[in-house]
Order: sequence, then C-alpha cells, then structure tokens
Amino acid sequence: MVSIVNGARIQRRVVWALMLRETKTLFGKHKLGYLWVLINASFQIGVFWGLREIAGMTAPHGLSTPIFLFGGFIPWLLFADTLTSCMNGISGNRALLSYPQVFPLDILVARTLLNAAVYCTTLGILLLIANLSGYNLSLHDPMSMLIVIILAPLLGFSVGLLCAAFNVMWPTTRLLVPMVVRILFFTSGIFFSVESAPLYVRNILFYNPISHLIELLRNAMSAGYESSFIYVPYVACFILVSLACGLLLERYTRQFLNDAT
Repeated sequence: MVSIVNGARIQRRVVWALMLRETKTLFGKHKLGYLWVLINASFQIGVFWGLREIAGMTAPHGLSTPIFLFGGFIPWLLFADTLTSCMNGISGNRALLSYPQVFPLDILVARTLLNAAVYCTTLGILLLIANLSGYNLSLHDPMSMLIVIILAPLLGFSVGLLCAAFNVMWPTTRLLVPMVVRILFFTSGIFFSVESAPLYVRNILFYNPISHLIELLRNAMSAGYESSFIYVPYVACFILVSLACGLLLERYTRQFLNDAT
C-alpha cells in the first residue's frame, strides 16, 4: 500500500513538471502568452458572429448570438485542442520517455489538464465580458455546465489517446485526423442548433458525442433553450470505450517504442 501511495506521489510530481514544461513550450514563445488563447477564441467567435449578422441570422430559443456561439465553440475547443495535443504527445516527446519515471500516459494527462485549465479560464472570461456587455446570460443549470467542462476534455483525451498510439505506429495518422476534425467542425452543431435541425439530421448527429455536449452547454446557459437531443450516457459510454481501447494500444505502443530504440 505504501509503495502504491509513493508511486502515485511520484507520478503526480511528474505530471506537474510536464504541465510546467508544456506551459513554457506553448505560451513562452509568444509575447502575448496566455492572452493568445483568449484572443484566438474571441477571434473565431467574432468572425462567425459577424457572418451571422451579415446574413441576418438570429440565434434560436431566445439566446443572444455571442452566447449561442460560446456554447458551440468552448466545448469544441476543449475537445479538439485536447485531441490534437494528445495525438502528437508521444511521437513529439520520445526523448522524455528515456527517463524511467516518465510514461507516455503522463505526457497526455499533463496536456489534457493544461488544455482544460486554459479553456475553462477562457470560458469564464468570455462569459464575464458578455454579461458585462449586457447580453442575455442565465446560468440556470451550473451542474450541466460542469458536466460539459469535465466530459469535453475527457472526450478529447480518450480519442487523442487512440490517435497518439496510431500516430506512433502509422505517422500518416497526423495527416488524416485533421481532415476528420475539420469535417466535425462544420457538422457538430457549432453554428446551428441540432435541436432545430430536421429529424434525419438529428439521427445522424446523435452518433457525434461532441454534439451532445454543445447542446448541453447551451441548455445550461439559457432557461429558454431546451434540447431533447441530449443523451449524456451515450457520451460517457463513448469515452469509456475509447479510453479502454486507447489504453490497450498505449501498452502496445510502449513495446513498439522500445523495439524502435
């Protein structure tokens, strides 16, 4: 029991050290530092906000346009950036794996925790700015928002773990995954309400777990937005299955890395 506790303490310190290293790598090379994440998210939301205004499109269910877009972009960024970061985590840090205390899983956990912390902070700042600017914001279901904040990075981590293992064995993975992610970007309900889509569209998007999280966050941010599309148990099962498969492949990847060296 004592050895397990000591091992957990060592791995906790390893993950923390890796987070500090990733922080310096990601933000230390930019003069804007952490502000770059906020600027990037604001820019993306601002571009599509402007396009909707030019097209004369209004947000459904009484939501203001920026709040509607927040509900789409934040879960997406939590998922997609975590997936991409994890996918390149093992192949891009092989030198660190020469240390006996560092395992591939530690690198991916560190990247996931860092992304979650950065984007949750960004979400809080953007919502505060929107609220101070007079836009309609009603956090009538904080528990649903918490569920999204937990499940979105977990989804990115579980799928990213799978992609990281494939990326080590087949480097072509890093070229294929961005193509799939780009398709999901336009089909996950970031710019439209899945609840308002035709039935056949909802039936297809049901199998996309990020769509459920986007609808759940919008539901949490407005009392007038009620979506019957949301099914959280499916998202949880998707994460568990992806995580189980990813952990099995990660164990195989360790042998693959040892054989390669």
